[in-house]
Amino acid sequence: MSRVSNVQTSRIQNYIDFRKDTLSFFEKMLYQGEIISLKTGFKPSYIVNSPDFVKEILVAKDRFFVKGRTSKVLRRTIGDGLLTSEKEEHEIQKKHLQPLFYKESIHSYVQTIKEETQLLEAKLQENHTYSIQNEMMQLTLSIISKTMFATDLEESKQELAIAVSEIIEQSAKDLFSIVILPLSVPTQGNKLHKSAIKKLEEMIYRVIVDAKNKPNLYQNTLVNIFLGKGYEKTFSDEEIRDQMLTMLLAGHETTANLLTWIFYELDRNPEVEAQFHNEIDQVDFSKDPFDTYRALPYTQNIIQEGLRLYPPAWLIYREAPQKVELLGETFRPGSSFMISPYAIHRNEYVFKDAKSFKPERFFGNPTWPAFAYFPFGGGSRSCIGSKFALMEAAFILAVLGKRYKFRSVSQEKAIPEPLVSLRLRGGLPMRAIRR
Repeated sequence: MSRVSNVQTSRIQNYIDFRKDTLSFFEKMLYQGEIISLKTGFKPSYIVNSPDFVKEILVAKDRFFVKGRTSKVLRRTIGDGLLTSEKEEHEIQKKHLQPLFYKESIHSYVQTIKEETQLLEAKLQENHTYSIQNEMMQLTLSIISKTMFATDLEESKQELAIAVSEIIEQSAKDLFSIVILPLSVPTQGNKLHKSAIKKLEEMIYRVIVDAKNKPNLYQNTLVNIFLGKGYEKTFSDEEIRDQMLTMLLAGHETTANLLTWIFYELDRNPEVEAQFHNEIDQVDFSKDPFDTYRALPYTQNIIQEGLRLYPPAWLIYREAPQKVELLGETFRPGSSFMISPYAIHRNEYVFKDAKSFKPERFFGNPTWPAFAYFPFGGGSRSCIGSKFALMEAAFILAVLGKRYKFRSVSQEKAIPEPLVSLRLRGGLPMRAIRR
């Protein structure tokens, strides 16, 4: 018996539902089968719901797949960076970047994370209202620029954060468009996109020139790694630009969105917030960063639960250029597969009361199947900076939570906005309340 099911609705209805409410579309498909054929004709498209098939695609048979359309769209902005490169080129880039995320490197980043978060904490004023999303975007942009580029963006971080946001919004529109127009076509969207890229490039090329002239100031940074000698290939300024843009877009917007969702849930779940405050009030931040991190198990559970309900990488897309067999099912060349962690993480058969925010799910050793929960993807293309992101999120929450709690100015339920990563529509205006 085949493990592939045919969708019950028409292609036109599926497209309308997908465009109207993309996340609800994937949730609706979740219980219709392990793999759902969308009956798209010459180039078959499938929705993957089964953890077994997710593992097969991302890990066991990953060499049979490319990222396809998502890379095509993102390449317009970030060129051939780690997020868009394929096969051997991807492995070379990953090998070069890996030292940035070794334990000792992350250890050195924590001081920057704490200092930048303390600067934000000092800026906040009692009972003032802030867009949490905007504040988190600027904070994580400052952190990534200092840790990865040894660059202080204090004077321009708001402008650059807006540029990143514009790129994300335009890329998301392209991702879901039937036709992707070249950036050379002077549409309003393309003009905004190119202007935003130019703003980021101006900063990036300044850093590259400065790193060449003052290499000692850029030791153990991304830019210095790619300017280094003795590797199997030499990287051009344009290739370094691609890696820096990739890190800017993928390395801070995702964490900012996750933190925004967590502040939203802490406000809605007073018992969780109280337990969180009780834990962080007992932590001494002057100790070794990893000792401090280990002293925050409940905070880590909060982050894991945030990643379950609101995975920044809400959709993973793969294409099979050649015929591929997955668990006894054969798929022809050109087949595409959509995997939605957002939907799969809401499977009621795996996670009881799946739509509720319950950090206690992660106490002990959870017994759910592998790839029923996979916020950082899997296989060779899993997120290279996952450990850095987890520690960054924990320290930001703990430092801000020591002094403030945040309260939404609206009682309306937040609406997820599935762009390149999962944003909260409206930015989440919240009042800062002194504890």
